[in-house]
Amino acid sequence: MAVSERFRGPAADLDLNSLLNKGLYLTGVCLLLAILVHVGFMARTIDFGGEEVSRPLTTRFVQRQPRLTKPMELRKKPRPRQRKMVRQEVKLQARTSQLVTTRVGGISLRSLSAPQVNLDAGADLVSIDLGSRMTDIGVTTSKEPDNKIDMREQLLDLNFLDTGKYQAMVIQDPNDKRNITGYFHIAQAYSARMVEANVRGFVSGGDSGTSMLQNPHAVQNVVDALNEYTNIHADFSARLPLSSQELLETPWVFIPAVRFTLTEGELSNLGKYLISGGFIMADAGTSVGGDTDAFIRLMVRDALKMEGRNTKFKRIPNDHPIFHSYFDFDGPPKSLLGGAGIGGPGSGEGRGNVDYLMGVEIDGRLAVIITYQNIGVAWENLGYRNDKGLYSDNTRHLQFGINTIIFALTQEGSITNRVMEIVR
Repeated sequence: MAVSERFRGPAADLDLNSLLNKGLYLTGVCLLLAILVHVGFMARTIDFGGEEVSRPLTTRFVQRQPRLTKPMELRKKPRPRQRKMVRQEVKLQARTSQLVTTRVGGISLRSLSAPQVNLDAGADLVSIDLGSRMTDIGVTTSKEPDNKIDMREQLLDLNFLDTGKYQAMVIQDPNDKRNITGYFHIAQAYSARMVEANVRGFVSGGDSGTSMLQNPHAVQNVVDALNEYTNIHADFSARLPLSSQELLETPWVFIPAVRFTLTEGELSNLGKYLISGGFIMADAGTSVGGDTDAFIRLMVRDALKMEGRNTKFKRIPNDHPIFHSYFDFDGPPKSLLGGAGIGGPGSGEGRGNVDYLMGVEIDGRLAVIITYQNIGVAWENLGYRNDKGLYSDNTRHLQFGINTIIFALTQEGSITNRVMEIVR
C-alpha cells in the first residue's frame, strides 16, 4: 500500500530488520570479547598447582644421651706401694727445771717441787719418784657465789631480737624478781561495738562512756610506769580489734569498764586467745555484780564456751603470786573513787572499796582477772582532788598494773613464756 507523500516522514526510509540484525551482531561481538578478557584474566590469577609452595623453616630437636663428666673407664685405680719399715730408737731425757714459787687464791705452792723422773730407753719399766713433799692444805674463800641469771640468757640480747615478730620477750632472775629485762609492745583490744557504746555513753554522760574516750591515756601511763620502774623497754604499739589474729600474740590485754556486745567471730578469737596462753585484765568499775561485772563475766563465759571449756570464777586470795611478782601488795590497791564521779557526792579514797579480785584459771594458769577498784580511772588521772580536797596518789595503782604485766609475761604457760622456751 502506497503511502501518500503528504504523510511520509524521515523514518519511512529506515530498514528496521537491518538495524536489528546489526545491533545483535555488535552485541554478540562485544559479549565475546568480554568473555575472552575475563577468561584470560582468570587463567592468570588462578593457581592450578603447577608450582610447589616451599615449606617454612623448621628445627629438628635431637635428644642426646647425657654425657658423663668423668668416664668410668678413666677413673684412677689405687696402686699399693710397699714401704720398708725401719725400727728407730728414741732417747728420752727428763726435764729437771724447777717450779717457780707462786701463790694462787691464797694457796702457797712453795711446798711443791719438781718430781724426779728417771727414764731409761733400754729399760722395760719407767720409774718415777714423786717424793713425799706434798702436804694437805685447806682452800677457803670469803666471797659467796652471787645469784645470777643463766649465762646463756646473759648472752641473749633481747633488744637485738626485737624484730617485730614477737610482742614481748623478758628474762627474769629466779632468785631476784626485780632483776628482769626485756621488751614489751603493749596493745589494747577493742570491738567496733565498744567504740559505738563509748561514743553514746560519752555524749549522753552515761556510765558506759568510760575507757577510750574518757580515759585515752590509761594504758600509756602504765607503759610510762613500766619504763620508769623496771628494765623492760615498753611502748604502746596499737589498738587491736578482738577479731585480729595479732591478738593471739599479745600476752597481756586490758579491757576497760565499758559494756558492749561481741560478735561470734570476736568471741571465738577471744576464746582461742585465752586457751593459747593469753591474759586479760578487765576493769569492772567499783561494783561487784553490777552491769559491767555481769557483762565481763558473760563475755568470758561465752568466749570459753565456744572453745568447749567451762568457766568458773573464783576469788583470788591476797597472797597470790600476782601480788608479789614485782612489787609487794597485801591485796589490790584501794579505789580512788568510792562513789559516782570525781569529787562528786559519795566519792573519796577508801570509801566503798572492794578488797579482792575475781579470776578465771585455765589448766592451772591464771588467765583472767576482774578488778573492782576503778583501775582504769586511776591509771588515767595522774592525781586529782577528791571530796576531801586532797590529791589522790595513783602510784600504787600503776605499780599493781606492772605486777599484772610481769605476772602475765612470766607465768608458766603464758605466750611469752612459750616464746622464751623456743629462744632458749
